[in-house]
Amino acid sequence: MLKVDNLRVSYGHIEVLKGISFSVEMGEIVALIGGNGAGKTTTLSTISGLLRPTSGTISWKGENIHGTAVETIVGTGLAHCPEGRRIFPGLTVRENLITGTASRAYRKAEVEDDLALVFELFPRLKERIKQGGWSLSGGEQQMLAIGRALMSRPSLLMLDEPSLGLAPIVIEQVFDKIVELNKRTGLGVLLVEQNSAMALEVAARAFVLETGSITLSGSASVLANDPRIREAYLGG
Repeated sequence: MLKVDNLRVSYGHIEVLKGISFSVEMGEIVALIGGNGAGKTTTLSTISGLLRPTSGTISWKGENIHGTAVETIVGTGLAHCPEGRRIFPGLTVRENLITGTASRAYRKAEVEDDLALVFELFPRLKERIKQGGWSLSGGEQQMLAIGRALMSRPSLLMLDEPSLGLAPIVIEQVFDKIVELNKRTGLGVLLVEQNSAMALEVAARAFVLETGSITLSGSASVLANDPRIREAYLGG
């Protein structure tokens, strides 16, 4: 479904991604793990069209999307839930969710169906439907950000650090919802996450990104037991 081949991205004279290649198949959860500054966020931003690569290709559903506008990419079923959630502070929960439909034709019945799915997954959002997005807790804002991305009806959801700043019990709740969503709808997920243990627990496959290069890849369960991964990312 998504294939990244020899992708290179630079900020000025600094090369951040150094020819990385990986893929995500239909309905698969794939984790991209690594430390700060490894290039994980840059990878997602480049795939979603926010950044332009210096070379390499990004193929989505068999089509090269290099240079394609962000809104066009979203319209093809590739959604990006960014780091930091980026909730619109002046909008209510419902209004924040509705902004996720901007890339598609607005059909009231379809939108109501999609809202119903989001509220089924995240009942707390329905309870706070008229509240301002800014007034939610960190965990609720993360649920809102994921729900907003789902409103675009994606085939693949890219999540950037969904556990950032959340309490451990809330992190478990968010990851449980990611797995539930994948199982119920067949939605593919590309997960960027510094909580490597949680990422490897929910993913089928994983790639390790270090200073702009993929150094290890394979089954998430195998990588979770790799001594190098355990020492570097799982606390031994």
